[in-house]
Amino acid sequence: MKRYLSLLMLIPLLIAACNGYAQSRNSTRRPFKVYGFIVYGGYIKNGERVNANYEDLQIYLAHLGIAKYDLIYENKMLDYPAGNKENGSVNYHKMDSLSARAAREPDIPVSLDLEGWKRFDTLKTPQRMLEAIGAFKKNNKASLVGLYATVPQNTYGYDDKISRYDKVNKAYSQVAAAVDYFSPSLYNYKTTDSLLWKKSAVYSIGACKKYNYPAKKILPYLTPEISINKTTSLLTYSEMMFRLQTLYDLGADGCLIWTSSGTRDNKGNKIYIDENEGWLKAVKDFIARHS
Repeated sequence: MKRYLSLLMLIPLLIAACNGYAQSRNSTRRPFKVYGFIVYGGYIKNGERVNANYEDLQIYLAHLGIAKYDLIYENKMLDYPAGNKENGSVNYHKMDSLSARAAREPDIPVSLDLEGWKRFDTLKTPQRMLEAIGAFKKNNKASLVGLYATVPQNTYGYDDKISRYDKVNKAYSQVAAAVDYFSPSLYNYKTTDSLLWKKSAVYSIGACKKYNYPAKKILPYLTPEISINKTTSLLTYSEMMFRLQTLYDLGADGCLIWTSSGTRDNKGNKIYIDENEGWLKAVKDFIARHS
């Protein structure tokens, strides 16, 4: 009888210990924010295709926990003298307009895509980047501003000489100081090899940390698309989950998902997203774990 009573007295203690352990595990779980610039044809609902424009698709994605980011392509920011895209100049009138628009939604991160300038010209191009960032921030101090695949530089996947980018990244240190977050490109460059992708991710996220701005978030670019020999396919559930988990384990704070409006399936049809299968289900499930 005494043994029975002793066991009864232990039960509340065991329950409390288990609850404490669970709370401890949950308290160490870091948030991971997923943003999306997804410009496909629409989405699947009850087995049927629903056409959706960009704004409607953002509303649909929001209910999955995928937030919006403001991606601004360089043709909206620059002028091109004599049509030379390698020598674009900042259009301050355009920048003022874009900056004012972004200021109306200050919680949405802004990503400037400035790929036309020669990235290995480490004398001129970093200064041009600083000019563009300064022009945008002149009248908008609230929006968080980053650059697509600039700090650190795009490695276009992994190879054994990837460390050659160390010197280039260092040359962009002033640009790293000027942005509010880092967004390296970790697209699926001509391969489905997830382990090669991971090696690229390890290098790029390490390069972000080398700039030594621990308060700045790391939000790498991801895409569900893989293009090999002019044929585009989409990541599977396990492939996307691997990428998200890898970024999380490496210390990233989230990711920026990008898609191309020109992507078509193998029959030439527009892509329709389905939250119940494939890469998007992986995103949905991952968000649920880290919300």
